Amino acid sequence: MYRVLFAMLACHALVALAVFTLPIVAPAAAKSLGVPATMVGYYTTVMLVGAVFATVITAGFVRRYGALRVSQMTLVFAGLGLLAMPLAVSPLVALPLLVASAVLMGFAYGPANPASSHLLARVTPGHLRGRIFSIKQTAIPIGGAVGGFALPLLEARFGWRGAALVACGACFTLALALQPLRRKMDADRAPRAPLVAGSVVAALRLVLRRPALRRLAAASGAFAAMQFCFMSLFVTFAVERTHLSLVAVGVALSGGLVVSVFARMLWGWAADRFPPRYVLAGLGLGMSAAAFTASTLGPAWPYLAVVALAVAFGSTGTAWQGVYLAEVARHAPADAVADATAGSMAITFFGALAGPGAFSALHALTGSDAAGFLFVGAITLAFALAFLRGGKKGPAE
Repeated sequence: MYRVLFAMLACHALVALAVFTLPIVAPAAAKSLGVPATMVGYYTTVMLVGAVFATVITAGFVRRYGALRVSQMTLVFAGLGLLAMPLAVSPLVALPLLVASAVLMGFAYGPANPASSHLLARVTPGHLRGRIFSIKQTAIPIGGAVGGFALPLLEARFGWRGAALVACGACFTLALALQPLRRKMDADRAPRAPLVAGSVVAALRLVLRRPALRRLAAASGAFAAMQFCFMSLFVTFAVERTHLSLVAVGVALSGGLVVSVFARMLWGWAADRFPPRYVLAGLGLGMSAAAFTASTLGPAWPYLAVVALAVAFGSTGTAWQGVYLAEVARHAPADAVADATAGSMAITFFGALAGPGAFSALHALTGSDAAGFLFVGAITLAFALAFLRGGKKGPAE
């Protein structure tokens, strides 16, 4: 169990680092390319489009090639997405290259959870599921924390293109390092299993026909919107509103994500002890409060308050996925965890698509970058209250 856990933890952490590379170095990249830094919201939206497509076809690839092989390919796609960034040397070529980068990042990010859930569900006892899945999900804040700390330093030393290339090399290296584990971890693969035919419809149908899965997936969209707005836009938002340096805000982000590592394990333990819907409701209320507070960021904010805000976001807005995925696995048929996770995550990504794109659009329409955080805070609050209602009316049973 622990070998699978650590392999998936490392793989998912590097994919997360790759996904957050451009958002973290966005101020420097935007300055060199002569484009608004808030355009990174659209990059994240395109990335999520790629993630939706990749997620719904993942189950077929897991059955034919194995979950570890799919995990290796997520690292390859992440590396290719990072490799495309340094080629953007002018505004003319930047757009197609960054679109390609975003799509490749989506192909990396989307299949990561269905593949790892398939492996972990096979080896994890039911009474430990919340904790093990939450520990695996610490990969996202670990990757984000490493990125928030290291990427600004790498950018200062080698430029934002050099920082992207370092992350690219790490992804390719880990993909090769995982190869010796494949024979054992992919022993359940079926080489003649269909790849796409029926798998997309089957995954979505499984989720939509089961009320508990359907409600969980729908509620997760709001939480995902909050997560991606925070990870994609917080650095740019805080730098512009507080006039702090990129390094200072990056360190604050890292601090919040370090706390998130421990918060995820705490929420996983809580979900094994108490009704998971109450844990998810508490997380929703916390991230909503953090979003409303973020809308007031300004030059008068002391640095420690910015760090505290990043910690509040990190311990809620990036700490809910382990509880959510454990609940999906609990409600899924034993032989269809990858399908249920793929279908649920596709719906999660559809909801997340609205977040960063709406944030950037609201900024363009209102001239206020605070409007985006007010919007996602309100949506998140609504779903948190729905979790609290419980019973048949709540988003999870």
